[in-house]
Amino acid sequence: MAPWRKHKTENWLLSRISAGYKLEVKYMSALPSKSLRYFVAVATTAVVFTARFLLKSALGDVAPLLMFTLSVMVSAWYGGLGPGLLATALSLLLGDYFFIAESIAERIEEGLFLGIGVAISALSQARLSLEAKRRQLLISEQDARHAAEDANRLKDEFLSTVSHELRTPLTAINGWALMLRAGRLDAEQSARALETIVRSAKSQNQLINDLLDVSRIIAGKMRLDLAPLKIGSVIEAAIETVRPAAEAKGVHLSALLDPAAGTMSGDAERLQQVVWNLLSNAVKFAPNGGRVEVRLERADSYVEIVVADNGQGIKPEFLPYVFERFRQEEGGTNRHQGGLGLGLAIVRHIVELHGGTARVASEGLGKGATFTVALPIARGRAVSPAESRDTAARGRLAPINPPSLVGARALFVDDEADARELIAMMLAERGAEVRTAVSATEALAACDEWRPDILIADIGMPGEDGYTLMKKLRAREKLLGGHIPAIALTAYARREDRLRALSAGYEYHVPKPVEPVELLAAVASLVNRIGKDEEFN
Repeated sequence: MAPWRKHKTENWLLSRISAGYKLEVKYMSALPSKSLRYFVAVATTAVVFTARFLLKSALGDVAPLLMFTLSVMVSAWYGGLGPGLLATALSLLLGDYFFIAESIAERIEEGLFLGIGVAISALSQARLSLEAKRRQLLISEQDARHAAEDANRLKDEFLSTVSHELRTPLTAINGWALMLRAGRLDAEQSARALETIVRSAKSQNQLINDLLDVSRIIAGKMRLDLAPLKIGSVIEAAIETVRPAAEAKGVHLSALLDPAAGTMSGDAERLQQVVWNLLSNAVKFAPNGGRVEVRLERADSYVEIVVADNGQGIKPEFLPYVFERFRQEEGGTNRHQGGLGLGLAIVRHIVELHGGTARVASEGLGKGATFTVALPIARGRAVSPAESRDTAARGRLAPINPPSLVGARALFVDDEADARELIAMMLAERGAEVRTAVSATEALAACDEWRPDILIADIGMPGEDGYTLMKKLRAREKLLGGHIPAIALTAYARREDRLRALSAGYEYHVPKPVEPVELLAAVASLVNRIGKDEEFN
């Protein structure tokens, strides 16, 4: 067969092979190199041709192409479609030139050989494709298993860390409380004990808030309350929050805020949380007597908040994982710093919700770290520094001095005796007349007997919960207490919990643990007694 006939035949065969038999690019890595596969096709065909040529005197014209089937099978098995077709074409060319006479029978044999060669090549290609996919699936399965093992390990480490971080402040709270109850502390020690209890309670509250924030992030339910603000005032508020911790450690905290940063649109409370997290981390990892610098810079249509420290720095291999939740550079029981490893993940998510970016840079261990947050500037109305500070501290209903509740009648419902005693004491201290109930049924009976001015109720109670209580109360007529103002005081603190409480008929949703002044302010606002201290004194 002439060379041009061989190429024409091969091209004709290739054009008619189903595309499904062609190996996809992503599976080619599972096969030998292309040049090696075609070399095998040429080599095996040459070997078979040599053997057939040497046996020509013995075999004569009997089955001139039968031995070439072996070269096609080897080439297709090893290399797939292309090498199999090449071996088929070379075999036809050599057989036609050296062994086949011009007769109808031998032309039929050529056609049969061609069909067999195409079939073998196509089937081998399909087999190789399946093997490549199987290898790829095996690799994917192994990767998935390793990822699952890593995730399971991180989960176990995280749960262990949560247990440790929650038990640590509880130990301090419980220990000092027992010593106070035993009366073994003098006045100075008692003051220190109370300070430690309050600090530990705030630490535990922060841990719980971080866990709730991560839960909202995972569920996609974190929302922003956007308003015009001066980002400089938000940063100053965060600095003042962190300053006591910095001074206690001897860390020099400096700020360089560009007044040209101007006004932007954002959630002041969440942005203050971002800056607080970055500053707290910087102070935590800075050495005693170290320094932490905060800079606010204008960069085109963005403002950049830069927090830099001269602390222990970050290993280069850990930098890509700094903003991932549950990831900490130091793990296990010998880590030097506490925390859940959630703060920076929360930072990144809040920043991205604002349309910004968060990044970190560190030259390595012992060389400090620099965190940069870039936030887009949006046009908004001018905001005064005082208004921005008020916005940064929003959510605090409480005035500086707790309001008077003299003459107000308050009914508090909670199945926990300690909570009833604490809240009743707080309200009575401000002059309110207080009654308590342990269940929804008892609370409704109290409303019939003693018409309160306000109802404060827990949500999670055995039997009938706070939602059921409110549903029954609001179903009553006004004269029977159906319109008594109500506050939900509960440990269910998610956004959806607040919406559910408000939908049920509560005027306020106050999450536990509650700041006493905040609760008193909410009570006073509902009974219309804020600002009337002088009237009752």
